[in-house]
Amino acid sequence: LSFSNPYFHEGGKDFALVTQEADEQWADFVYWVTMATIYAEENGITQNTSNEMPLVNLFGTDLQRLLRDAILAMGNYDEMYRRVFGQNATRAGLNKLNASPFGPQHYPLPF
Repeated sequence: LSFSNPYFHEGGKDFALVTQEADEQWADFVYWVTMATIYAEENGITQNTSNEMPLVNLFGTDLQRLLRDAILAMGNYDEMYRRVFGQNATRAGLNKLNASPFGPQHYPLPF
């Protein structure tokens, strides 16, 4: 198994993505879709505005809409967070976006 860096923190526990170590392409796919949800939140892109996500060639020209379609299907990180924990859930600590050099953990890599 291959573990990502922790991306969600709750009750003193860190949660990470887990994929089969032998399947690097699937691990890359999972990683980029996860980063897309954080990128979308940081850039104000929601399910309703998913067409603002960039077209990418991470997995070939047939999957250029991959990140757009992921956001269209599930929303950005905040939308998913609120769907799971409730609309009034407060994101605190390490679950916030990295808004300053001393801030929390979430920040997307550029596409």
